[in-house]
Formats: sequence, structure tokens, C-alpha cells
Amino acid sequence: MLLASAEPLATAYDVALMDLDGVCYRGAEPVDHADAAVEEARRLGLRMMFVTNNAAREPQTVADQLSSLGIPTSPDEVMTSSQAAAAILAAVLPTGSVVLPIGGAGLRTALTEAGFTLATGAHDAPVAVVQGFSPDLGWRELTEAAYAINAGARYVATNLDATLPTERGMAVGNGSLVAAVTNATGVVPISAGKPEPEIFRQATRRSAGSRPIAVGDRLNTDIAGARAAGIPSVHVLTGVSDARDVVLAAPHERPSYLAVDLRGLVEPHPVPSRDGAWWRCGAAAARVSGAEPHLEIRLGDREVPLEPGEPVTVSLDTWRCLAAAAWEAADDGAPLTVSQVPALQVVAPR
Repeated sequence: MLLASAEPLATAYDVALMDLDGVCYRGAEPVDHADAAVEEARRLGLRMMFVTNNAAREPQTVADQLSSLGIPTSPDEVMTSSQAAAAILAAVLPTGSVVLPIGGAGLRTALTEAGFTLATGAHDAPVAVVQGFSPDLGWRELTEAAYAINAGARYVATNLDATLPTERGMAVGNGSLVAAVTNATGVVPISAGKPEPEIFRQATRRSAGSRPIAVGDRLNTDIAGARAAGIPSVHVLTGVSDARDVVLAAPHERPSYLAVDLRGLVEPHPVPSRDGAWWRCGAAAARVSGAEPHLEIRLGDREVPLEPGEPVTVSLDTWRCLAAAAWEAADDGAPLTVSQVPALQVVAPR
């Protein structure tokens, strides 16, 4: 269930493990309020670690982009899936081991900084292959990976995201390219990135934090990965997963806190509580009702069923109540379906 915080999250926790696209920016554009919210959270004492599945970019490049959008960032505050993959191998291979990078500059830099010798192909007899996304990857590179893996090399992937959002739509992601190598070798790689827990643990260690909170927009990567790592998380509505997705979330994808955007880091978070059949939070209330389950909210003295169809505008506290009610129903064996829940437009309490 949701957690309560009587104080702002920025003082309740000491480091935020921040996703990037859909949280701090969307493509080349900053997310509204992100810069001011991060500035205020830092003022309250919350450190930042920006954690990304993007394996192609180097930490300095990520830091430069964030800084250009009004979020001053150093490369030491960036954790990429390439760095996570390099750390996984560094824990099991001696320094100087020959490793074949299949990916971009960010991957090669991470492996070099971790002390590995870079192979250029299977003919260099690498002891491991690390595959990360690059738009320049082609048949030759994937085939070299297959040759090396079939010869006995370990296989690590920076992440297994099947798709990659672009301005033109969903493109082929690293996971889809990994699938080609797996199909040719029969070997499934260890994955370093979200939703695997290791990247969250590494980011926490690098930050020297002891009370981390993850911040993300994707339930199946950011939130699921945080839960797998045992780290509380806050979901924001500025990216991929919407408010209805949260209400319908499976247990392993449920966030600890709900926010409209990054301003949620500098606010307290009330939690719904049971009141008879209703879940209440402040003046808001919601429940699952009926032989054919449906959601209801209370507006003053009226009980209003939420009918699928037109989007419904609700307050942040009402969204919290809807999530609590739907999660309880699902856990009791009566899950709602997407056809039973309308699209939700959540209005921040400002």
C-alpha cells in the first residue's frame, strides 16, 4: 500500500534516484517545474543521482543536458546502465580482462574506466560480451557477439528494453537487438539496467546515501526495479505510465508515493485510511463497489460511480484513494480491468 510522509520527501530521504526521460525532460524539452523542484529538494538536503538505462551516452553528456535544462549536474551524479554492467563484470573478472563491447561510446568508456581491455571482435578471445544500445549497431557487430558467446564468453546486457521512444514513435530497443543474439546463441544475458535491482543498489552506494527513494514515470522499469531493490518509490505523471495504470498496477509495480510531477519531492504525502467500505484521504474518498466491481468516489454527500468512457478529473488525494481501493480489491481476488476504470486526469493541489 501507499506510504505516509508527514514531512517533505526531500527531508524524509537523503538521496533521490531519478529517472530522466519522462521525469526531468521529455525528448529535448524540460518537464514543467522539474528545475525548480530539484533546486528546492537540494536546498532541503536531498542529494540527486540520475539513473538511466541509456547505455550509449557518457555521464558527462547526460550531465551537460540536465545542466542546460536548468538542473545543474555533475557526471558523478549520473549512473548509466553501462556503468552498472561494467560493475557487474568487475565483481567477477580480474582487472585487465578482455571484454567485447557491443554498443556506443558510453559503453566503451564505462568498461575502460572499470579497468577492462577492450576487444574489437571475437578474434581477440574476449572473456565477456557486454551489449548496449547504439543506433549504429548492425549485423557485423551482433555476429561478433554471437561468435564470442558461442566460444564461451559471458554475456551481459546493459538493459532489456524492447523499445526505444523517439520523435517518430517506438523504435527497436536494446532488448530487441539482444533477442537476436540470444536467438543465435541460446544464451540469455544478465541484465544490468532497470528493472533489475542492481543499478539502484549501485547508484545508492555511489551516492553514499542510506535512505534512498526512486523517482520514475514507468511502472515496469522505474517502480518495479525500485521494489525489487527494496527501495521506496514515487511515481510522477509526466511520462509514460498514467494515473489509470497506477490504479491497475500489479503488486510488484506499485509505487510508495504518488505525485503529479517533481514538486511531489518537496511536499508531505498523506495516506488513505479505511473508513468502513471507503478509503479516505483528507476530503477525498473512494471505494470499489457492486456485484460487478466498479469504482466510486464521494463528492460532498453524493456517491458518484466512475463510468468508463470520458476521462475523469480528480484530485491528488482522490487518486490516492482510488489506488488504495483498487489495490485492495485486486489483492482480495477481485481485480478491476482497464475497461472498468476511466482515464484519470489528476489535478495537483495548488
